[in-house]
Amino acid sequence: MGSILNNNLEQQAKAIFKSWFIDLEPFDKKMPSDWKIGTIHDLAKDVICGKTPSTKKSEYYGFEIPFITIPDMHGKTYIVTTERYLSKLGASLQPKKSLPKNSVCVSCIGTAGLVSLVSEESQTNQQINSIIPKDDFSPYYIYLLMQTLSNTINKLGQSGSTIVNLNKSQFGKIQVTIPTLSVMLKFDEIISPLFKKILQNQKENLKLISLRDSLLPKLLSGELDVSNIDL
Repeated sequence: MGSILNNNLEQQAKAIFKSWFIDLEPFDKKMPSDWKIGTIHDLAKDVICGKTPSTKKSEYYGFEIPFITIPDMHGKTYIVTTERYLSKLGASLQPKKSLPKNSVCVSCIGTAGLVSLVSEESQTNQQINSIIPKDDFSPYYIYLLMQTLSNTINKLGQSGSTIVNLNKSQFGKIQVTIPTLSVMLKFDEIISPLFKKILQNQKENLKLISLRDSLLPKLLSGELDVSNIDL
């Protein structure tokens, strides 16, 4: 149920994005003269290519800091859980790789063109380039924009090779449309409640999965007796 609801919410967000920034319906179907054509770098306070701490040092890994890899991004609007976590020590050794909430992760090696939002301070491996939005720039505009560029990112990465590998410099030079700050802020006001609800739903769904996983073995073993529950 949660995934269906979230899909509907994201489809609403995509429809509004298309209306505003592709069909330009609120702007008489013409790009306003004060909008700019720039690059991903122009949207970003910073573009971060992730890094993997030495896997030979077990103390670098733990349960504190989400360590995002491509499998964590599949089908996820927000990344609320990861296969691996860094310890505070592991994360502290590469502070310039830390991503704040609502950074936009884009996979650029292998399965290129996946796009997800960061739900809490995290780090990624080197297969992912992440955009930390400039102050007051809508992370949701950037997220939806990156989704429209997914095929472009994949094609740019291939460059005649079967292995997709789009480095940070190439990624940052991809051409994008940059609306005025006032338009981005208006868009953010409309869109942000949809994304906040998506994040809330994802977190609640995670709690339900955890509850199920803890209760199911007890039910199967008979440790938890539900025979007297009146349904």
